[in-house]
Amino acid sequence: MAGSDKKDSIWLYNPNFPLAIVFAILYSFPMVIQFVQTILRYKSYYFSVVFVGAAFEVAGYIVRAVSIKQPAQVSPYAVSSSFIIIAPLFVGAGNYLLISRLALRVLPTSIKRIYRIPVGKLTRIFVVCDVVTLLIQASGSGIASSGNWKGKMADVGNNVLIVGLAIQLATFTFFVVIVSKFHFLTRKEGNVSDEAGHAWKKVLFAVYISSTLIIIRCIYRLVEFALGIWGYPFTHEWMFYVFEALPMLPAIAIFCLWHPAHYFASDRLDRKSRSTSDVELQ
Repeated sequence: MAGSDKKDSIWLYNPNFPLAIVFAILYSFPMVIQFVQTILRYKSYYFSVVFVGAAFEVAGYIVRAVSIKQPAQVSPYAVSSSFIIIAPLFVGAGNYLLISRLALRVLPTSIKRIYRIPVGKLTRIFVVCDVVTLLIQASGSGIASSGNWKGKMADVGNNVLIVGLAIQLATFTFFVVIVSKFHFLTRKEGNVSDEAGHAWKKVLFAVYISSTLIIIRCIYRLVEFALGIWGYPFTHEWMFYVFEALPMLPAIAIFCLWHPAHYFASDRLDRKSRSTSDVELQ
């Protein structure tokens, strides 16, 4: 970049333009595949949140490339950062939407709760947490952008983002605990419904992979914002691509390989009637 642009640049390092283009192209593949599978093939509209997350990623890296070419402009930088920060929330929502479906389809009707939470309400609880996290992170990004990511407003926005990221990490960690408990239960004799089949194991494996990668990304983002704008993560681009760009790509792509709608033949949850036996899992 030119000397004057470099002097006025909002970037704290010399960003790589070709790499931004490469990741915009890479994310476009799972985005298109998710659209075809979710909307056109399976019509599993509930899972369109993952497609939305992929679309945010593509848009984020395209605008990042624009920002690199316009380093003194705050708007492209703010839009790119906001899209890339928010995108994993939609991918996470896709994971959340699967836990109740898995539990209702796979577990016998005698098992109604996991850690005292009704299995039918697991998805609802996690989605509410996801929406709250989305609102907090969007607010934090908006507050920081209103001050051009400088001064007091940037500090306030940064703190709000930290709160949102901490809630996201805590929610996802608890989600993995719930998923692990579900998996543990299915390994016990008699705890898998006769109608469950075997394909659900691939869906569960996809959830494990996607969730683990999102947690890695959340930890990175939390550390990044906690250390502040002059911390190591904010001033070294390699960390962004290793802990943000790379993990989220397979976190989305894994659902192209094992799309849940291939197992859940329709959008409808299995309306199993629950027996009067209320087995609480401690």
